[in-house]
Amino acid sequence: MSEKSSSNRVLRKPENYEIRIKGHLQDKWQERFEGMSITRKSDGTTTLFGPLPDQTALHSILLRIRNMNLKLLSINSVQGDLNCKNNQIMEVNLDDLNGI
Repeated sequence: MSEKSSSNRVLRKPENYEIRIKGHLQDKWQERFEGMSITRKSDGTTTLFGPLPDQTALHSILLRIRNMNLKLLSINSVQGDLNCKNNQIMEVNLDDLNGI
């Protein structure tokens, strides 16, 4: 969703993202990942979850993951009310990101 401000700029609501990486990250890295929540899973992965204001912030997170030499497993954009059962999830095929 977007709204127009008085200066005719389009204001977008932050979008929620779920990013899975291989390995376990400690909570101390939370600030480095824009305050996204860090959840360690029993399968040896970590899930980062939270709102990002725009695509620039998402790309910044992805660059940090790359620079830390972490393996990116998946990126999901979670749309809708997080308390709603009918959230729409859009998954990115990581094979399509080769060469970016």
